[in-house]
Amino acid sequence: MNKADRERLARRQRMLAREQGQAPEAGIRGTSGDISLRTPKPVHRGAPPPKTPDPQAAQTAARLKSLTPLYKQRQHQRRVFFAVAAAVLALAFVVLTGALSASLAMLGDAVDSAMLYLNRTDGGWPANTGITEPRQIEPLAGGFVELGDEDVLVYSPYGSRILSLQPSYARPVLAVGGTHFVVYNRAGSELTVCSRTRTLYSQTFDEGILLCAMSNNNSLAVVTESGRFAAQVRIFDTSMRQLYSWAMPQTYGTPIALAFSPDSRRFAAGMLSARDGQLSCSVYFMNTDADGEGPSYTADLGSMLLRLDWQSESRVMAVFDSYVALLDPRTGTETARYSYGGATLQSVALGRRQTALLLNVRGGNSLVTLSETLAPMSEIPARQAFGVSATDTDIYLLCPDAVECYGYDGVQKWVQNDLASRPLAVLNAAQTLVFTGSRVKELNAPA
Repeated sequence: MNKADRERLARRQRMLAREQGQAPEAGIRGTSGDISLRTPKPVHRGAPPPKTPDPQAAQTAARLKSLTPLYKQRQHQRRVFFAVAAAVLALAFVVLTGALSASLAMLGDAVDSAMLYLNRTDGGWPANTGITEPRQIEPLAGGFVELGDEDVLVYSPYGSRILSLQPSYARPVLAVGGTHFVVYNRAGSELTVCSRTRTLYSQTFDEGILLCAMSNNNSLAVVTESGRFAAQVRIFDTSMRQLYSWAMPQTYGTPIALAFSPDSRRFAAGMLSARDGQLSCSVYFMNTDADGEGPSYTADLGSMLLRLDWQSESRVMAVFDSYVALLDPRTGTETARYSYGGATLQSVALGRRQTALLLNVRGGNSLVTLSETLAPMSEIPARQAFGVSATDTDIYLLCPDAVECYGYDGVQKWVQNDLASRPLAVLNAAQTLVFTGSRVKELNAPA
C-alpha cells in the first residue's frame, strides 16, 4: 500500500470515528495548521491572586465599628428624651385643663360605688340615724345626706352609714351635687367638701359665705361677700381649682338663690333688691364659658323668690311666694305661670315635667297638681297636710299621723298610717324613704 492509500485510509478512519462520537487523536494534516477534531476540554481558570489589604480602609472600618455602639446609645437617649418631654407636656396639659383632677375624682367615685355594692349587706332598712330634728335631708347618689345641729350623716342606697362628721359650724347648710356635697357656714367663711365616703378638703375664704351650690359634675359655686360689689361668684372644680368668676354689681342686689343647669355649664342666680319702695327679685342666666352676662328675668314687684330649679336645658322653674313661673334660660322670658290666687304656699314638689303645690286657702289646705305647661290638672282637699313630696308618677302628702299617696290626676292610691311618729320627710332615693324622728325606712303601699 502506497502513501496515498494510507492517507485516504487514515481520513476514512477519522471520519468514521467522528460519526461514532469518538474524539480524533490527531489533527488533519495538509491544512494551514493541524486542526484538531477532538472535543475541546474545559478551561479551568485559577483563583485571582489575593488583593493586598489597604491599611487606611481597615482603620476606617475599625473606627466605624467602634463608634456604632455609641451612635446607637445616643439614638436611644434621644428617643427617651422626646418620650419624656411628650409625657411632661401631656401631664402639664391635663393638669392645666383640670382633666387629671376630674379623672381622679371619677375614679374615686367609681371605687366608692363598687365598694358600697360589695358591702351592701352591712346595712339595711329601717335604720336609726340618731338625728331627731334634722335641718336638711337631701338625696345623694341613691342614698341620702342628713344634716343635724351638730352632725352630718351619709347613708348608702343599701341602708348603711358610710360617713359621719361634725363640722362645728354655727349655721350649717348643705348643698348636694352628683356624688359630692358641701357643708358651709352661713355665719362664717368656712366650708367642707365631701364625697360619699370621705372628707375631700376644707376651705376658708377671706369674705363671708352667702350661699353655695353644687352641679351634677360636682363643681362648686361659692357666693361670698365683696367690698366693691354686691357679691362674688366663684366656681371651682373637684380639686378646688377656680374655673369661673363673676362680680355682681351693687345694682343687682343680694344673691338669694343659685342653681346649675343639667350640663353644669350654666347657672341661674336669683337676686333680691329694693325698687320703688318694694322688694324686687330678678333671675340672671349665666354661661361659664362666656365672659359677658346672659339674659335676665324680673319678677313682679313684691314677689319673693323662694326656689330655683333647672329642670332641663330649656326649662327653669322659679317658685315665688305668690306664683310659680316657667322660664326660658336662653331668652330670660316667662313662658308659663300659675298664680296662687291669694293662697299661701305651704310646700312645693318639682318634678321634671309636673309640679305639686300644697296651698293654704282660707284656713284649709289644698293639693294642686300642674302639667308641664303649669296648667291645673287636679285640686283636692289636703286637710291637715303640712308638706308634699313627689316623684315623676306619685305625690306624697305628709300628714300629722300618715303619708297619703296620690297620682297627678288627684286620685288617691293608698295611705300609710302605721308610722312610729309624725313623718318629717319623704325622699326619692334609690327607694322611696320616709323619715320619722330618727328612724328612716322604705315607704311602700300597704299590703
